Amino acid sequence: MPVIIATAETSGRPWFGGWTWAPLQWVLGFERLGLESYWVDRQGAIDPIKGPHSIDYAMDRFGRMASDFGFHNRWCVDYNHGEQYFGMDSEQFERLVDDTELLINIGGHLLPDSPLMRIPRRAYVDVDPGYTQIWAHQTDIGLDRHNFFFTVGQNVGRPEFRIPAGQVNWEPILPPIVLDLWPARIDPRCQRFSTVADWRGSQCAIFQEEYYGTKREEFIRFLSVPQKAGVRIELALCIGQKDFEDIGLLDGHNWRLRDPYQYAGDPQSYWQFIQYSRAEFSVAKRGYVKSNSGWISDRTACYLASGKPALVQSTGMEWRLPTGTGLVTFCTPEEAVAGIASINQDYLAHADAARRIAEQHFDSYVVLNDLLARVGCTRPQALAACSRSS
Repeated sequence: MPVIIATAETSGRPWFGGWTWAPLQWVLGFERLGLESYWVDRQGAIDPIKGPHSIDYAMDRFGRMASDFGFHNRWCVDYNHGEQYFGMDSEQFERLVDDTELLINIGGHLLPDSPLMRIPRRAYVDVDPGYTQIWAHQTDIGLDRHNFFFTVGQNVGRPEFRIPAGQVNWEPILPPIVLDLWPARIDPRCQRFSTVADWRGSQCAIFQEEYYGTKREEFIRFLSVPQKAGVRIELALCIGQKDFEDIGLLDGHNWRLRDPYQYAGDPQSYWQFIQYSRAEFSVAKRGYVKSNSGWISDRTACYLASGKPALVQSTGMEWRLPTGTGLVTFCTPEEAVAGIASINQDYLAHADAARRIAEQHFDSYVVLNDLLARVGCTRPQALAACSRSS
């Protein structure tokens, strides 16, 4: 029986390689388990006069991406509330829904009148822990349209999480990585400490008169790290023209900004940027840090799978994963500088440990098998036998 991976507003922005890879790991991960997996995206109206491209351009790129990864006939885009369908027509989509037992809804966005509501098992996958729980306190984000709840925030619902989780029983999950698509490429000649990031992004929230902000605030806190460590950290950074003062600030502190559309603007270039890096260095969005969410990035998991040590800001997830070698966390600029020195001093040990962490904790075969068990399917072959009554 099919599994549908649902997203919103992803297909209309095909120039964000990392944004594509995150759902792609789920689609291809279920495929590796022998399940028929489909990617369904809901896309709002695109105005080619105001935006960079037309819907036809976006759908052509999305379709070519699906073909590149072997699911050319297993994707569908519902454009502008059913005005038009791409990838399959409305009748094919309706038949797919009626045959599907499990919906993986990444980031929510499930409308009450969506045909996807007919799928008996509907899992909400929270990729913005802290923000999601704040938003749920303030508005209807459609949680009641799901009957399973997973989050990449390893602390959500635990005492150390600083946002009340409400009545939802959030279950922690790690981002799945299809390891055969992310082979270890351990090469000490690689010099780039790097990450792919959005300077401001759209995630921010105010809860109990406290601000849960963006990644910009955290980068500013750690502005001095490259100079103190004596390295040039490369950012494939989505940053606006109006942030020219911030661009100058970063450049003056030994950060090297790369054009994200050139260096990570499709799945292949995103893959190469990571594979040819030495290690990751990244901060987290302030909301992930301030809420002590235990957030873990799918991007960091890709670095680890590639045999690239990851030096990342702590969100409180150390209890969940082995840290210190391969995966190194920091809370202060001094700890970040020490982490860079540690990675450089014993690079091969860190690189080998990085790949082992990915194999032991992020392997899509393990992560998705565990999810299937938690939604009532004890093994992949059992999905077809799942009762349609949840």
